[in-house]
Amino acid sequence: MDWARDVVGISESDYRNVYKYEEKYTTVVRMTTGQKESSISSLKTEEDWASWIDSQERPRIDGSESGFVLLLAKRTGEPEFYAPSRVSSAEWLKLYKHKVPFLSRDQRTLTFASLAEKSPNGGRGTVNPLGSGRRGVRSLPFSEKVFRMITKSFYTHGSISRVISRADVQTFSCSEVEMGDLDGPTYMADVYNCRTSNAWDIDLALTTTYFPHCGLTFAILFGCPLSIEEEIVKRLSLATAEAAHPLLLPGIFAELERTRHVHVVELMIDEIESKIFELDIDSDETEHSQTLGAQKRKQEKRTAYLDTAYLRNGLIGWSTQLSKMVQRVEDLETHHFAEKEMLERLGTEFQRQSGTENNNVELEMVSMKHRQHSNASRDYDTPEIAGEPFNCVVGRQSAKSEKTKNQMRRAGRKIKDRLQAIIDEYDDKIRDCTMRVEGMAMATQWAQGETNVEIALATARDSRHMRSIALLTMVFLPGTFFASVFSMTFFNWGGSNGAAVVSSQIWIYVLFTVCFTLLTVGTWYYFVIWRQSRPTKPHSRGEV
Repeated sequence: MDWARDVVGISESDYRNVYKYEEKYTTVVRMTTGQKESSISSLKTEEDWASWIDSQERPRIDGSESGFVLLLAKRTGEPEFYAPSRVSSAEWLKLYKHKVPFLSRDQRTLTFASLAEKSPNGGRGTVNPLGSGRRGVRSLPFSEKVFRMITKSFYTHGSISRVISRADVQTFSCSEVEMGDLDGPTYMADVYNCRTSNAWDIDLALTTTYFPHCGLTFAILFGCPLSIEEEIVKRLSLATAEAAHPLLLPGIFAELERTRHVHVVELMIDEIESKIFELDIDSDETEHSQTLGAQKRKQEKRTAYLDTAYLRNGLIGWSTQLSKMVQRVEDLETHHFAEKEMLERLGTEFQRQSGTENNNVELEMVSMKHRQHSNASRDYDTPEIAGEPFNCVVGRQSAKSEKTKNQMRRAGRKIKDRLQAIIDEYDDKIRDCTMRVEGMAMATQWAQGETNVEIALATARDSRHMRSIALLTMVFLPGTFFASVFSMTFFNWGGSNGAAVVSSQIWIYVLFTVCFTLLTVGTWYYFVIWRQSRPTKPHSRGEV
């Protein structure tokens, strides 16, 4: 199967076909052990990247440091902004506000485009300066050679290329693989990939590689606008012990997507409600429904309806991904950051269920697995004693590692509670969208019902007029008929004796009149009454 494999980076074909390159300054955020706040570097040239990768700024996975390193891959078309040297997050934010005063601080994302606006320029004559088209995530702010260096030093898994290529699919995935240097040791790592839909502007993608043995995370955020950079730096400046939690960055990613969705839902609800109110106005314009203006309004109503339904589906899909994040937080708390007492209970249960003959070997394998997956168990130099009880293995954990696990559990509970609150908010927004979609359908039915009532009333008025016309016809028809008959040449009202004379050939008129009258009535009866009431013959089995 096509699952995530161990020690697999980005393939050669993906380097060439998936990504586009445009060299510009790139922001790298770093926070590791001993730092009170995150530090930020701006890199551009190949020499800058090579120097940074070889320096002590890039943490090593030898277990000496924990925390995160986040690369913010700037979106194409963004204003160029960079810090002159390595600065703190507070200094970076101060410099940002000074150098970029024209960017709005409260605008974080663009709105969802309508279904007719899926073109690269959004179907509009002008493009929002924060937008970058549908290939924004694939465009990278460095050369291909630099990107190869970055992916190797950040231990980027090749699965991110497939996630980025599936541009309209919202994703959160987690894979446990072995990662490391090509010529060095490998370690168990958790690879997290996140993706938002590119059906609208400002889509993002995130890949993180977390090493549990040292608590270190390497991450790349693709398609990052400058305003999102500011938001991320603000949020990370508040992190302390949470910096070592593997779901900190995916949690911030979820916060950014929530901000976009909330803003979009509010705009779409306002739009579809205005279209619902317009239905009352349009119901009075039945006679002019074929005009160009009416056709345009109908198209706008259909677009608003379909966009809201599409948005609702997007909210449901992303809420599902958030539920997967919550489940992952629970898994981390149960396995990587489990309490000592819980591990002891697991060890006791394991001893109870295992046999006596091979118990020593199995216990040693369990202790080795625990050391690989636990974030806190870092004392790898302590020798294992064959046949040593599992409780003794756990008992050698240091007080420092227990403190770290307590911090991670506390951070995990914070992330879980916040994600659950976001999911609840999404449920509320989904209900809002559903109510508007169903409300528009109901309003349309009401408007059509009112229109049908008006048509029925107009038909009734026409029927009364037709009855009046029929009455007048019945009044004048006998006189008209007899005037026509008596004016024929079969009658001579001025004969030789002054008396009226009737032609002996009048029987021809009577005969033709009776025959054609019967023929007309018979034809009408055959096609209108008899043929319609005749039962249809069932088809035979051979007929198709």
